[in-house]
Amino acid sequence: MNNSNTEKVINEEVEIVLLTNFVQTKDFISILFISDEELPVYVKNVLNGQYVDIIDNKLVSVFIQSCDNNFCELICNGIKEVIVRDAWLCMGIASLLYFIQCNCTGPEIDKDIEWLKTQETNALKELSLHDECNINVRKPELLYFSKLIFSNEILQNTYKSCIWWLFRTNLLHQYILDESSGVIFDETEQLINKINDLSLLENPYCKALFSIEAAQFYLYYRRIQNSEKYIELAQDTAKLSLSLEGALGKRTKYQQENKAQLFLKIGLEKNQFPSRHCENLPKSLNLNDDVRLERIEFSEDIESTQLGAVEEAIILVKHIQLQLSQPKDKLTDEEVKPYLNAVVDNTRNWSLKIASLYHRCSLESTDKRTIERSMMQMEYLIHELKNTKVPNSIRVDMFFASGLKPVWILEQTWAHLMLHLGLVKGALDVFLNIKLWEEVITCYNLLELKHKAAEIIRQEISKKETVHLWCLLGDATQDPSHYETAWKLSNEKSSRAQRHWGLFYFAKNNYEEAKPHLKLSVELNNIQENVWIRLGFAALQTEDWKLAATAYKRYCALEQSTFEAWNNLAKAYIKLGDKPKAWKSLQDAIKCNYDRWQVWDNLMVVSIDLGHFSEVIRCYHRILDLKNHHLDVQVLDILTRAIINNIKDSDGNPAQKLLPKALELFGRISSFVRNNLHVWRMYGQLTALKKTDIGDEIAVQYLQLAHRVAVSSSKWFQQEDTIEDVLQICCLLAETYLRCASQCEVKKKRSLLASAKLSLQGVVKKVKDQDWITEKISTDLHKVEEYLNDVVNELDKIK
Repeated sequence: MNNSNTEKVINEEVEIVLLTNFVQTKDFISILFISDEELPVYVKNVLNGQYVDIIDNKLVSVFIQSCDNNFCELICNGIKEVIVRDAWLCMGIASLLYFIQCNCTGPEIDKDIEWLKTQETNALKELSLHDECNINVRKPELLYFSKLIFSNEILQNTYKSCIWWLFRTNLLHQYILDESSGVIFDETEQLINKINDLSLLENPYCKALFSIEAAQFYLYYRRIQNSEKYIELAQDTAKLSLSLEGALGKRTKYQQENKAQLFLKIGLEKNQFPSRHCENLPKSLNLNDDVRLERIEFSEDIESTQLGAVEEAIILVKHIQLQLSQPKDKLTDEEVKPYLNAVVDNTRNWSLKIASLYHRCSLESTDKRTIERSMMQMEYLIHELKNTKVPNSIRVDMFFASGLKPVWILEQTWAHLMLHLGLVKGALDVFLNIKLWEEVITCYNLLELKHKAAEIIRQEISKKETVHLWCLLGDATQDPSHYETAWKLSNEKSSRAQRHWGLFYFAKNNYEEAKPHLKLSVELNNIQENVWIRLGFAALQTEDWKLAATAYKRYCALEQSTFEAWNNLAKAYIKLGDKPKAWKSLQDAIKCNYDRWQVWDNLMVVSIDLGHFSEVIRCYHRILDLKNHHLDVQVLDILTRAIINNIKDSDGNPAQKLLPKALELFGRISSFVRNNLHVWRMYGQLTALKKTDIGDEIAVQYLQLAHRVAVSSSKWFQQEDTIEDVLQICCLLAETYLRCASQCEVKKKRSLLASAKLSLQGVVKKVKDQDWITEKISTDLHKVEEYLNDVVNELDKIK
C-alpha cells in the first residue's frame, strides 16, 4: 500500500483552507499560494456549503449498498483506495458540517441521505456510550459517519488535519450527550496533545484558531486552568492585549453626573487576522427600558480597535472563562459585560454574533430590567436559525471557536427565561416540545398538576422505553424499583440509572444505601462532579474515610473552586492519619475561600502538628483579621515551647527565628485578652528570650500579670490544676526576677526581690495550708520554696 502524499490532491494548504472555511477571501488564499481555480471540486463543494452533494456520492453509496460487510469495515476498505482518499476526507468534513447545520446553525433540512439513514439506529447506539444521546438530536448518522472517517489511521497518516477534525467531531459528540463523558474527555485531551505537535500550527492563524477551540473544549468541562493556558496562547499569537479600564459616563436616562464606568481596552500589535463579513447578521434587540440606556454613554470617545473574527472569538472565550471562574454576583457581571459587549457590538461573523447574543441573554436573565429583553432576544435567535438568508458556508465560519451549542440548548434557555417571568404554560409547551421531562415535571408541579408528571412519563414509556424515562418515573413516584428497571434496560451499563438510584437514598439521608450506587455511577462515568461530591459526603457521614478521601480528591480535580470539598478532603486525610496531604488540601481550600475563618483554623491546627510554625502564625493573624477575637491556648502553647526549645520546623529551620513574629502575634492577642494567665505566661516567656535588660523587665511585667490573674480567684488553692498553674508561674516569675535583679543597680534590685518574695511567700503559705497535697504539687512546691530561698538570700546580701 502506497500512502505517500504524492498521490493526493489535497495538500497542506488546502487542508488549512478547509479547516478555516475560507474560499472567497482572495487575500487569504494568496497567502497560502493557492488560487480558487486550483481547488478540487469536492473541496469547493465543502466551502460552498453543498454538503449533501458530497455525501450522497454515487460511487460511495453504490459501493456501500453492494457490500454486506460491517459498516466500519466498509469505510476502512474504501479509505484504503488511494484514488478516492481525498473524497473520503471531504465526505467526513461535509458530513460533520451537515450535522452542524441540522442541529446547531440551521436552516434545518428534512432531506435524508438514504444509504446513510440505514445507520441511524446503529449510530445512536454507538454514540450513546452506554447512556443516551439527547432525544432532540437529528441525523446522528452524519456525526457517526464523520467520526468513523476521521478515526481512520490511514487517513490520519495521510492528512495532518484529520485529527483536528476528529477533535471537532468529539466536541460535537459531547454536545449531543446528556451526560459529560469521561471517555470523550480523555480521548480528546490526547488529540489536543497530538494537534499541538502538528506543523499546521506553524501558521499563526491556525495556531490562534486551535487555541480558541481547545479553550472552548476545556471550558465545556469547566477546566478553568487548562482553558486559561490556551486563551493566553491565542492572545499571544494574535498579539492581542485586553484590560479593563474606567472612564466617566452615564448608564441611566436621568443620570445628571458622569460616574466611573468600566470599558474594555483592546490593543492589537499587528494587523488583524483575515475574516469575511456576513451581510445579514442577527440583530441585537433594543432594551427599551424606562430608566436604563441602551448602552453606556461615555463622556469622551473611547478609542476603538478594528478586529477580525479570530480576535473577537478570543474576547468571547475570555468572557466565558471569566464568568465561570468567578463568583456569581453583580460585581462579576459588571466585570465581564465589557468583554461581551465588545463582540456583540462589533462582530460581523454569524456564529460569533449568535453565540455572543446567547451569552448576553444568559447574563441578563438575573436582572429584572433586562430579563424581558433576554427572553425576546432568545426567541429571536431561535427563529433566526430558520432564516435562509445566510448561506451554510457563512454560518460555519468560526463555528467551533464560537462555542455555539445545539438548537435545543437555546430553546431550553428560552423556556427557562419564560419560567422566570412566570409564563409557566409557555415554558411547558417548549419543554414538552424538546422533551425535557425534568422541567416538564417542574412546570406541572407549579401548575398544581402533580399527577400529570407521572402520567406523561408513563405515556412516553409506552411509546418507547428509555433509561432516562424510567429514572424520571422513579423520581416522580419515589419508587426505587424503577431505577432497577432502568439499570437492567441499559444492560447494567448506565451511569444515569445508578446516579438516580443513589441520589434517591441520599435525599433520604440513607447514606449506606446511597454509597454503592453513587460509587458504581462514577465508575461508569468518572466525570460527574455532582455525584463525586455526594459520594464523598455519604462516605464522611458513614466514617468511610478512605472512600471519602478518594471521592473528594476526584471532585476537587474536576471542580477546584469549592472550599468545602477541599476542607472535607483534609478531614478525611486527617482521619486516615495522612496529615501532610491534609495540609496541602487545606492550602487549596483557603485559595477558594480566603474569608472563611474555620478553614484557617483547621489549617493552623494541622500546621502546628506538622511543624509549619510560620504558617501557624500567618493563620492566626488571618483568623484575627476575620473575627477580631480568637484564643487557642493549645496551639499557642505548642508554638511557644517550640520557640523556647528552638525546635527545627518542617523545613529544618530553627524555630527561634520566628521570635519577632511570635511576639507580634502575642502583642495582638494580649490587646483583647486581658485575663488569661496562659497568654501572659507565654508572652513573658517569649519576651525573656530576647535576653536584654529591657526584655527581662518587660518579661517580669507580663509574668506579674499572669501571677495576678492566676491568684485572682478566691478558690485557686482548692483545685489541683489551678495550683499547678500558679506554682509554674511562680517558678518562671522567680527565675526572671533573679536574672533581672542581677543586672540592675542596688535600689532597683531590692525592689524587684522584695516584690518577688512577697508573691512567692503568699503562694507557698496558701498551698501548705491544704491537707490534700498530691505528690506532683509537693514537688512543684518544693521548687518554689527553693526559688524563695534564693530570693531571700539575695535580699540578705544587699541589706
